[in-house]
Amino acid sequence: MNDAEPVIVSHALSGAPPSRPPSPVGLSWLEPCLVAAALVVAVTWLWLSWCIFPLRSWNDIRLAPTFALKLGLPLYPGGDGAASTWMYGPLPVWLNWPATWMPGPGEALFVAGGINAGFQAAAILAVCLAWPTPLSGPISLGGRLLAAAVTIAIWPWANWQFLQADNYALTCGLLSNLVLARGRGEAHAWGAAALATAGIMCKQTSLGVPLGQVAWLAATAGTIPTLRHVGRLAITGCGWLALLLANTDPGRAWFTAILTPARLPWANDIFERFMDLAPHFAVHLTVPVATWLWLARRQATADLLLPSLVWLVAWLPGLASAFKIGGTLNNLQGFPLWLPPAAVVVTATFSGLPRGRVIRVGLAVAALAILAGRIATRPVRIWQPLIVAYDDARELSRQFPGQIWFPWNPLVTVFSEGRLYQVEDGLYVRSLVGRPVPHSASREHLPPRFNAIAVSNQGSTWGIAEKLLPAPLEAIDLGNWTLSRVPGGPAIVTEDVAP
Repeated sequence: MNDAEPVIVSHALSGAPPSRPPSPVGLSWLEPCLVAAALVVAVTWLWLSWCIFPLRSWNDIRLAPTFALKLGLPLYPGGDGAASTWMYGPLPVWLNWPATWMPGPGEALFVAGGINAGFQAAAILAVCLAWPTPLSGPISLGGRLLAAAVTIAIWPWANWQFLQADNYALTCGLLSNLVLARGRGEAHAWGAAALATAGIMCKQTSLGVPLGQVAWLAATAGTIPTLRHVGRLAITGCGWLALLLANTDPGRAWFTAILTPARLPWANDIFERFMDLAPHFAVHLTVPVATWLWLARRQATADLLLPSLVWLVAWLPGLASAFKIGGTLNNLQGFPLWLPPAAVVVTATFSGLPRGRVIRVGLAVAALAILAGRIATRPVRIWQPLIVAYDDARELSRQFPGQIWFPWNPLVTVFSEGRLYQVEDGLYVRSLVGRPVPHSASREHLPPRFNAIAVSNQGSTWGIAEKLLPAPLEAIDLGNWTLSRVPGGPAIVTEDVAP
């Protein structure tokens, strides 16, 4: 037996596929129209999320490590370097490199937002178009596109609007499972292993895919093929690690990417965190379990065995991270890894029921309703990209070079001064793990004539940045930004000055 063949998926059912029951004639035109409408609204939702992306200061500090590499600075600064908030794998930083070709910070964030959303959308579409369904039955192109629209509707909204290492890990995991499920021969098996370990290079806790694949092969192919895949995972993982060590200082990488996240404390109120996430936990648990039980009645669970095992294995590291300070839903990778193939298998199974077309129409209507709700309740009501705030900030920095620190928007001074200063969130993380940056060392990574702080009026600070300047500070409202300066700081003429 070829160990790369997914035995259950490919050969569990012989003979011709089951015939489809006839559908009501009146729905023959309604279904494709609703599917097309759902896809249009899904694309609209992605567009609006992309428009919002540059407005998030979080994305600015998450993109900063890519510019650090361009400026010749280390990806992992270590304990004595500039405080950085990036404590994940290097692969997302490398993948965002095209953003460094842009002429300004706003344009760079647009490119990074396109990469972030584009990778996820491409992985979702690839899985929905190509996931094998031999037991669930044949599924039309329209059914597969419907599954993609449903997936985008349910996909966590923050994944589209925030640059997160988890997003890139999910992309690698979805493609890895797809390659393994459809694979034939050693090349596909090695490709699946390389993609699975690439997910760990995006985020260290992304263990669900490689462990789930090992469990799936053990259940479907036997011991020898399983051990061979373990070997592939080990070899490709070592290859990624060698690439990392060739481009970073091992000691600094260990401190930043291993010791720092390991030392992050638990949430201040575990019960409160649980209650905040309980509705999401319920969805992430009950939907896969209920789907599995429903498919079991129709003997179609084998088509969903691989993503179900990945979902199950991914729960433990995801839960642990979710209850750390700063933890949230992006740590729960299991459900998004399960969702696209589940949407395909469920849609294919529905298609075999007597009222299959009616059910698919209902799915399209549900997807439309969810997407419309998300568009109507989006946090920022814009329909086109806006980067005027970054244009204002860059001009302000150019007028007073070496004086103003943007603690949550480091890309501003990258383009205005050619310098990348530390970020306040990095100082906050260092204090949380018991390795605060001394005041004297912190000053080394701030503007040379530091006497003012600029913060977006759509954001906030941890209160650390203000403490690095002597009180009292004067607050100046500049429209999109609030400038806090020491007396005698940047001489900006305005009447909106408050002590």
